[in-house]
Amino acid sequence: MKKLTLFIAFAFLIQAPVFSQSCLPAGITFSNQAAIDSFQSNNPGCTEIEGDVKIEGSDITNLNGLNVLTAFGGNLWIKSSGNLYNLTGLDSINSIGEGLKVEGTVLNNLSGLDQLTTIGGALEIYNHYSLITLAGLESLTSIGGDLKIGYYPYGGNHYLISIAELSNVTSIGGNVEIIECDVLPDLSGLEGLTSIPGDLIIGQDQIGGNAVLNSLSGLDNVTSIGGNMRIEYNDSLTTTTGLNNLTSIGGDVYLAANDVLASISSLSNLNSIGGDLEIDANDSLTSLSGLNNLTSVGGGVHVGNNNALMNINALSGLTSIVDYLEIDDNDNLTNLTGLDNITSIGGNLAVFYNDLLASLTALSNLSSVGGNLEIGGNTVLTNFTGLDNVISIGGELEISGNTVISDITGLGKLTSIGDDLYIFYNPLLSNLNGMDSLTSIGGYLWINNNLTLASLTGLENIDAGSIENLHIWNNESLSFCAVESICNYLANPSGTIEIQGNATGCNTQAEVEAACQAIGIADININTEFSIGPNPATDKLFITSNNGLKIETVNIYNQLGQKVLHINEIRGNIDISTLGQGIYIIDLFSGELKIRQKLIIEE
Repeated sequence: MKKLTLFIAFAFLIQAPVFSQSCLPAGITFSNQAAIDSFQSNNPGCTEIEGDVKIEGSDITNLNGLNVLTAFGGNLWIKSSGNLYNLTGLDSINSIGEGLKVEGTVLNNLSGLDQLTTIGGALEIYNHYSLITLAGLESLTSIGGDLKIGYYPYGGNHYLISIAELSNVTSIGGNVEIIECDVLPDLSGLEGLTSIPGDLIIGQDQIGGNAVLNSLSGLDNVTSIGGNMRIEYNDSLTTTTGLNNLTSIGGDVYLAANDVLASISSLSNLNSIGGDLEIDANDSLTSLSGLNNLTSVGGGVHVGNNNALMNINALSGLTSIVDYLEIDDNDNLTNLTGLDNITSIGGNLAVFYNDLLASLTALSNLSSVGGNLEIGGNTVLTNFTGLDNVISIGGELEISGNTVISDITGLGKLTSIGDDLYIFYNPLLSNLNGMDSLTSIGGYLWINNNLTLASLTGLENIDAGSIENLHIWNNESLSFCAVESICNYLANPSGTIEIQGNATGCNTQAEVEAACQAIGIADININTEFSIGPNPATDKLFITSNNGLKIETVNIYNQLGQKVLHINEIRGNIDISTLGQGIYIIDLFSGELKIRQKLIIEE
């Protein structure tokens, strides 16, 4: 009896390694059925392949030869096997050390992987025209890397109707990506997830969204996303229902090109975004309700091309923008209410092509813009009231294409611009009064194609040394350019000068220089010894001495520096009815005293 017992024990010790043996540390590619069938004879006792495994080959019809395997130590890639209709043979696999990739097969489901519980790397399933469900993955509980159902640039799963078989997955180490699943109606099956460490990507701009996805149900228990959230190009998505418990996103948020997305109210618990917030080209979105509790955005904010958007009130929790704020091409947006609490913008502020935007008053608490300030193409905006407290702009100031803007009211406290000043294509802008506080720019001064602009008065206090290049052209009514800043720059230019296509008096560089010479570089205000009025005047001008000083001579010059009126003795008033409408310079002489002032004559 003892001898028999010893024999059985010895036999077991000999056989034990055979039943738990690993093999092929360098991996293997199964490219034909014969390789599958001969696996066990070539690797006796092997139950785990240590390296990567690729299964591809048009004549592979079954995986029965792999039925002794319980694990893969590396990646498993099942690829484009045109006659493999099931994964029977992998029934004993319980773990994959790295990733599982299933690409371009004729499988209807993943039956055969029923014992699989863990994947150490990514699960990637893409480029299928026959896959209907993920049946076979019901035992899967954890994915160490990304979950990709559809994969840019290789394509989606065009007939996949359900991912419910993922309902036991409670842990994912990377992204969740659902791309180009044309008949997938919802995300049921992802309820086990409470957080996504990487990105959440639903749809993709290059290969498309999910055509019939109408709900994000399935993500109901997710409270945080560590990376970006991109929801785009989903043609049937009407709401963001399913994201009701989401409180934070570590990266950027993109809600874009979801044509029937009408509500994002289910984002009401979201309070912080670590990167940018981009809401773009959602044609049915009428408001941003749902973002009311958002208090922190770590990057920029862009709201653009949302044709039905009527208000952005829900952004009222934001007090500062770290990077850019861009509001553009929202055809029905009438005001910027919702931005009332913003005091600073670190990057650019751009308000462009909002056809019904009539007011900027919601920006009244804004004091600084770190980048460019660009206001353009807003067809009913009449003034810049709301920018009254902006003192400095770190980049350029661009005022362009605002069809009914008539003046610069609202920029009265602006003292410095760090880059170029562009004012162009504002057809009703008649003057620049209101920019008197501006003392420096850091680049080009560029004024062109402003049809009714008559004078550059308002720019006189800019330090000429801060102007790099000067371009004044195609302003048909502009006849007075001889303000102090321009005259000083022409006297000592630091860059290129282009003055042309304006009215007489400012049509060429020579004309402006002549006008500057006539009035002197400095625009000296009238001395308190004299009173002159009215100014602007029409046909008569009254000049009196306050202290009995005798006014001996009066000369009036036009913008070309030509003397158009000379009077040696004043008797009550001066008849100026022969002088046309425009800007003139009047010189008063009393003994050794000479006083000079600008005179405006109106019709």
